[in-house]
Amino acid sequence: MAAGNSAIDPPLAAALAEAGPRPATLTASGGDNRSLKKNWAQRFSNALAVTIADGLRPKYPGARVTPRADGSGQEYSVGGKVDRKRTDVGVWDDAAGLVAGVSIKTYTFRDTHGATKTKPARIGRYVRNVKRNDMELRDEADTLHRRQPYALLTALFFMNDDACWDGVAGQSSFAHVVFTLRKRTGRTSPDARFDLFENVFVGLFDEAGHVRFFDVRQPPRLNQPPSESETMSLADVLDSIDDAVVLRNTGVSRRERYAEDDPNWTVPAGSLPTDLEAEEPLTLDEVIESAGEEDVASA
Repeated sequence: MAAGNSAIDPPLAAALAEAGPRPATLTASGGDNRSLKKNWAQRFSNALAVTIADGLRPKYPGARVTPRADGSGQEYSVGGKVDRKRTDVGVWDDAAGLVAGVSIKTYTFRDTHGATKTKPARIGRYVRNVKRNDMELRDEADTLHRRQPYALLTALFFMNDDACWDGVAGQSSFAHVVFTLRKRTGRTSPDARFDLFENVFVGLFDEAGHVRFFDVRQPPRLNQPPSESETMSLADVLDSIDDAVVLRNTGVSRRERYAEDDPNWTVPAGSLPTDLEAEEPLTLDEVIESAGEEDVASA
């Protein structure tokens, strides 16, 4: 499906190829082209889900990651008949349930304005559907977190990079999206608000499939793209999801670092048993790997 050679191809090249030729925003006669655009956007979203799932799959070899590599298992359902909700990408553990979920939204065609008596049909910005997307994300987070409060949910909002400089005399479409979705992020614990995602990123991509992700908690530029240092690669985003899953489920962060040692301090004489150096050293990785395991020796 959306597999590609990540060492050569831009991260989204395979997904764009899977979606096929992009239809024009307006037809030559000024028509909206709505059906063709909707079908293309759906194919692109499905291919993006496979791309994200393929990136997460090696991190969770013992879990079930959907969609599968062949594209089946799209939008896996969570919940019962009264509260069923689908997630675009899911990491499922038999014991823990939904460990991580990724919601994918795309805004890949500019808004259109129909012809009037004085003006022909024209193309606008990317603003009309942002509020609706925010409401959909709210409902998705609320339902999934009520069912799976420990689930780590991330929203990825993909849009064309030219959304960063279409503000003309005001803020860009990109800035509008950042400010609208900012209130949808920031969930830090299993008992926090259900209707929030743990993280929300805007993925800015070009026609070749290069993409950079912007955390909506950062301030956007008024009518310019963010610098590379203000954004993350797809690999960085997937690593951040995995790091957050580890922290949520073990209480220990992989990013933990030791405080700086005092060069003037020495071990008090006679305070340690002899031959202690013969034992295996304790490491942070060992703590992470063993977190939650039953201590048989102390039982």
